[in-house]
Amino acid sequence: MTAQQFLYIFSAAPYSNATGQEGLDAVLIGTAFDLQVSVLFLHDGVFQLKTGQNVAAIELSQFTKTFTALQDFGVQNQYVLDSSLAARGLEPEHLSIAVEVLNQE
Repeated sequence: MTAQQFLYIFSAAPYSNATGQEGLDAVLIGTAFDLQVSVLFLHDGVFQLKTGQNVAAIELSQFTKTFTALQDFGVQNQYVLDSSLAARGLEPEHLSIAVEVLNQE
């Protein structure tokens, strides 16, 4: 039997609403059920992975640190859209995890 494959897409900035935390929770739940899970970060979702985030001023838990454990949970495919990085002045080395950079095409 072939494992089901899921692609989770993060397109919103962290801490602007609950979608980042909820998406991360969904990814981790998927891995607990031995699903083949991949993640794609695009648009403002690339900020989910930006290093050096400080949430002390907004008094929230810094859930984005958990993205660094995705491979430990079996998430092998981690993608980011190159145009999303470029539009936000980011480079892959500004991200907290190693990702495969995809072009728009």
